[in-house]
Amino acid sequence: MKITAKDIARWAELREAQGSLPRLIRRLAMQSGTVTQLVFPAGESISLPGWDGEILSSDGDAWVPKGKSCWELSVEANPTTKANRDYDKRTNETLEAVRRSATLVTVTARRWSTKKAWRDKKIALDEWQSVRAYDADDLEAWLEASPAIALDFADELELTGDGVESASHYWRAWARQSASPIRR
Repeated sequence: MKITAKDIARWAELREAQGSLPRLIRRLAMQSGTVTQLVFPAGESISLPGWDGEILSSDGDAWVPKGKSCWELSVEANPTTKANRDYDKRTNETLEAVRRSATLVTVTARRWSTKKAWRDKKIALDEWQSVRAYDADDLEAWLEASPAIALDFADELELTGDGVESASHYWRAWARQSASPIRR
C-alpha cells in the first residue's frame, strides 16, 4: 500500500489530522535510531502547553536527529507562516544553552515547496544546534521505510489495496460477522 504526499496533504485538511499527526510521528520516531526518551502528546492532549514533541536519540537516523530534538508539528495550510511563528516563539522561550545542544524539527503534513530555503535561512541564524524541516513528501518517504506503520496509517486514510489490510481492519471486519458483534 503506497501512501503518497498527496494523500497525506489531503488528510491534513481534516480536523482529526491535528490530533493524529503527533501519534503518527511518535510511532515513526520509535522505529528510528536508538530513541531513549520520547514525549509526543496526541489526540486531546495536543492542547497542553509545551513542545509538540521531544526526542532523545543516541544514534539518530535520516529523520530523527542524534541527541535532543524539539519538534513542532502542523497541519495548517500555510507551512511557512506556521513554521516562522513556531520558530520565533520557541527560540524566544528556550534557553540558549538548550538551543545550542538541540535540533529544532518542524513538520507539516502539507506540501512545502520552500522548506529547504526556510531551513537553510534558519540554520544560518545559528540559534539552534541544527534545524530540520519536513513536509508531506518527507512523511511519504518515512512511511515507505516503515511498512507496518504505513499499513496502519493507510487504514486510517481509508486506503485499501487488494489482499492487503491492517490487523485492526481485519479484526473489525471479522468481529462484525456475528449477530452480536464481538468486542475486544
